[in-house]
Amino acid sequence: MPNTGARILYIDDEVGLCRLAQRRLSRLGFKVTVAHSGLDGLALAREQAFDLVALDHYMPGQNGIETLGALMKLPEVPAVVYVTGSDETDVAVNALKAGATDYMVKTASDDFFDLLGRTINQALDTRRMMAEKTRAEQRLRESNAQLAAMLSEMNHRVANSLQIVTALVELQERRTKSEETKSVMRDIRQRIDAVSRVHRQLYASGGGAMIDMGDYISGIAENLALTFASTSAARPIKVEADAIELPASDAISIGILINELVSNACKYAYPDDRDGEVRVLFAARGADGEPGNGDNAQPAFRLAVEDDGCGVDEHAVPTGTGIGTQIIRAMADTLGATIAQANTSPGLRTTVERRATA
Repeated sequence: MPNTGARILYIDDEVGLCRLAQRRLSRLGFKVTVAHSGLDGLALAREQAFDLVALDHYMPGQNGIETLGALMKLPEVPAVVYVTGSDETDVAVNALKAGATDYMVKTASDDFFDLLGRTINQALDTRRMMAEKTRAEQRLRESNAQLAAMLSEMNHRVANSLQIVTALVELQERRTKSEETKSVMRDIRQRIDAVSRVHRQLYASGGGAMIDMGDYISGIAENLALTFASTSAARPIKVEADAIELPASDAISIGILINELVSNACKYAYPDDRDGEVRVLFAARGADGEPGNGDNAQPAFRLAVEDDGCGVDEHAVPTGTGIGTQIIRAMADTLGATIAQANTSPGLRTTVERRATA
């Protein structure tokens, strides 16, 4: 019997029944102590630990429910089997609500103590399983906390490493005299920053795996605005972004897309001496294309970058290296998104959209 040796406290004001219970339960391998009132039982329970208390309902001075309430406040709460001569449903319900593990009706039949023994064993088994479940949950919480701390530290180190790389690229950018090389270095620096921001945000969140896209996109836009600001022409970048969360892998791809699209707008949409804003719009989309994401396995979104500049001449010969276009297509493919570009008279709008999937 797995519960052999379990310490049982039997509380009942019937002295003869207590003696009989002590003998019969001892034969089942339990170590039984008896008390003849709720107050005496509580005093014993405070002095020594019991695995289970069998508790009568009707007792003078302090009834079973009152005694049960006090038992539940002990530092080590025992399992409780509520035993009473009443078969009133309310008594059972109140006892279970107050913390009793099980409930049984006291009878004068010969099999009462056999049933009591089985009930005690079941209650002890339940208590043991609950204790094991609590310990397992605590171990899982501790393990999750350790993993979160490790992930947070990893994100911190990655962000620091990328920051060092960004500083080295910026240093090289300052030293070079070629404007073309400066432009290439600046693009590289901005792409690294888009990745670095994800890891900084993950570190700030304490080891989470999701990125708040509103904060993330706003941070990228602020950095790009500083990069392309000049004394001759203003390049404000306005952001309207839903505060939704996406996995870090999606956020990195979207961040790089924004970097490329906004950089293109800042470089080519307006003449060098003309002011002009760039707008970044990011929204969650539902399965029908309307705002809202639902519970899709792959969250849907629509990203649009707009300007009021000169637009694109589809027949003109490309003037850039084409790397930016390749990066945009690669990031869209990674996201499973489509790209559409249209002149808006004035200006250009590029839309990257991923539809909802179940």
